[in-house]
Amino acid sequence: MAGIVRAQSPAGETVALVEALPERSLPGLDALLRHGLEAGPSVLIQRLSAEQSEANTRVSRAQLLPNASTSVSAGQILEQRKTNGEATPDRYVPEVVLYNLGVSQPLFHWGALSNSYKASKLYAAIAARNVHETRRLLAVDLRRRYFDLTLATGSLEFARKGLTDLERQLEFAKKQVADGFAPSSASGMLEAQLIMARLDITRLENDLNTLRQNVSRIVGLPPESLPRAARELPALPAIGETLMALSAKAPASTSARLQSAEDQVRIEALNYEVTKTRLRPKVGVNFSVGQDNRSPDNDPFLQKALVTTWGGFATINWQLFDGFATDALKMSSLSRLRALQLERDSIAQQEADERRTEVTALQLMWRRLQESEKSFSYAASSVTLAEKDFTAGWVPKSIVEEAQRAADLSLQTINAARAEFHTALATYLSNRGEDPALKSGRL
Repeated sequence: MAGIVRAQSPAGETVALVEALPERSLPGLDALLRHGLEAGPSVLIQRLSAEQSEANTRVSRAQLLPNASTSVSAGQILEQRKTNGEATPDRYVPEVVLYNLGVSQPLFHWGALSNSYKASKLYAAIAARNVHETRRLLAVDLRRRYFDLTLATGSLEFARKGLTDLERQLEFAKKQVADGFAPSSASGMLEAQLIMARLDITRLENDLNTLRQNVSRIVGLPPESLPRAARELPALPAIGETLMALSAKAPASTSARLQSAEDQVRIEALNYEVTKTRLRPKVGVNFSVGQDNRSPDNDPFLQKALVTTWGGFATINWQLFDGFATDALKMSSLSRLRALQLERDSIAQQEADERRTEVTALQLMWRRLQESEKSFSYAASSVTLAEKDFTAGWVPKSIVEEAQRAADLSLQTINAARAEFHTALATYLSNRGEDPALKSGRL
């Protein structure tokens, strides 16, 4: 399939990494991927563009085939003539059919027509590859946007819990002020914090709505039909050994981008060959048959009659001089060809460098994630310990609440760390043609 990158890593390593992708344990994300990759507007647009390019290929091929045309007229003829000022008998033909049929076929155009056809097929291949590339990039982007929804939802939930705590603190402060145990400024400071917290919640709600609208537009679903974001992103399975065993050696790259760059070079090379033929003679043949109402041998002194004419011709079309336009077009084509070659080489080097560095980045990201997992586990266990101490009467309830706030914040932190790694892992597999989301549905 055009555009897919195949890695050189062992199959076992690939399977282990594919199984770690988040949609395996997030049904909402899986449903989002399935719908977006099949019916997302960007995918549909690229498919229509590919269909257009395929149609253009057939148009280009038509130049190599015979061209036939005809015209037919049926009716009556009444001729009234005068000779030396005196009327002659009218000529009346009650039923007459006049027609003309012609067939032409190009024979020798110095390869220009066939090269144009080859170029059109390359354009069609690029367009088909663009469909796959759009789906590939969309799969990674949808995962990232789903993670953004999760993080935004978590931030909003955390802010609302903070607002509830502030409201409770404000009520307590007002009671203390009323009872004379605290200055009146104590409640005023909390009221100011409360106003800012409510504004912050409004901002977070607006940000979340914007994210949902963006995802809705990308996948082609109304916002209310989008799956709910997960409260907690799934922890990664034990893939550390697999990750550390990955080779940083860049695999042979056959990405859609590089293949299309190579095809652009081929197209321009074909265009140059076509341009060279502009001032060369073009040879073809033409056959025709027609029936007309005229005098035999076009002699005006003879009586008109219905005459059928057959013709067969060899044709030569030759533009002798075009003001040196062909020379200029050839120079322009060669410049474009060189630029496209440099661009292709640059893309190949860039992708090779990126494939090498992303392995090391993924391994470092995994190590950081493990440290974040330890902190998250410690925060969760701290809540359990604080609750036990509160039940035993050793600590006040505020200690439990503080531990819970720390755990909620730690959840946001671990979600962000997991989202970063999940995105990097999906990108790694996608760049090597191993994203399972692309292996279902039509291209």
